[in-house]
Amino acid sequence: MKYLVHALAISLFFVGCDKGGGSFSVLSESSTFSQEVTYTPRKLDVLFVVDNSGSMNNFQQQLVDNFSTFIDRFVTRGYDFRIAVTTTEAYRYPQLVRDNPGACFSFCEEARVQFRRGSVSNPYVIDKANYDLTTSAGKTLLKNDFIANAHMGADGSGDERAFSAFMAALNYTANANGTTSPNAGFHRPDAFLAIVMISDEEDFSQIGAGGFNESYSNPYLVPVAQYKTNLEAFTHGIAGTDFSYSTISILDQTCLNTLDPNNQSNPGAAIGRKIGIRYKQLADLTGGTKNSLCQPFDTSLDNISSSIEGQSDATFVLTKSPIVSSIRLIVDGLLVPQSATEGWTYTAATKTLKINGTVYKPVSGATIKLNYDPDLSAP
Repeated sequence: MKYLVHALAISLFFVGCDKGGGSFSVLSESSTFSQEVTYTPRKLDVLFVVDNSGSMNNFQQQLVDNFSTFIDRFVTRGYDFRIAVTTTEAYRYPQLVRDNPGACFSFCEEARVQFRRGSVSNPYVIDKANYDLTTSAGKTLLKNDFIANAHMGADGSGDERAFSAFMAALNYTANANGTTSPNAGFHRPDAFLAIVMISDEEDFSQIGAGGFNESYSNPYLVPVAQYKTNLEAFTHGIAGTDFSYSTISILDQTCLNTLDPNNQSNPGAAIGRKIGIRYKQLADLTGGTKNSLCQPFDTSLDNISSSIEGQSDATFVLTKSPIVSSIRLIVDGLLVPQSATEGWTYTAATKTLKINGTVYKPVSGATIKLNYDPDLSAP
């Protein structure tokens, strides 16, 4: 990273890139400091959880048809991202083997918990580092790999347990034969984890192996809040700051009636589509977005990518307290105003400066200048 020092040198590292954080190191007590830096946004790890039951072919097709809406924002802004795909039946292998080996029957298949890929020529994990995204060919290859992985067919189980499924996939690090699994190391400790769920059903994750039971009164149904706790433990982070869960599902009765008119009189029936009540609850708990299957997929995916981008804040820490009124922050030649919505805010207790909103949010490689007068009377 090349630094251009205008007055006295300061060392700046963005805590958005590293949970450990960094700081300005002021080398002199002179009055004004100025520096140009290159901004590197936080890494992003995105796990798509796609319902692969019998009613999902059309929605899988809409997902892959509109994937460009989602990924183009990340490519344009230069994010360091990884993307993987799992299904709502990924829970079957690890959960049933662990809790009740005798109940596995034909479902003890390791491939169910592994990230999905279209063929041996497609990667389990789409890693930006493996594509030359400065070329149209590189961008096309990445999108084609995702299309192959995400359009896995609709022959999966109708016993959707999306929450158990994504936790199983994330925690799956070793193959049955002792070798490293393709899921191992997917989530990087310094990355924001975004889980994106696409389903026309509801989550009914339950404790233990259990049988098919789509009832909210099931005593073995795992509370939604438990999965927020599970993700906190997995990421060692905070909901909305280090991870989020977003859903594209049936949000209300109107959408349910549109997609499943034959089930209008009995929306709680065991067979048929359902409102994703638990999906909505987990999105609310983790700062994710709630998107309807009845709206265009490009709108939903744009909402989700915007949300993920917004959660990867540009934040940095000063070791010296500034005189707040003297702060001048310039991003790519634009003076950033002090604003809690579209601009910067300073928190004295933690000596942090944060860029809020999207108008002034830096892209990767953006030139950022900071000028301020240190408050020599402050600790």
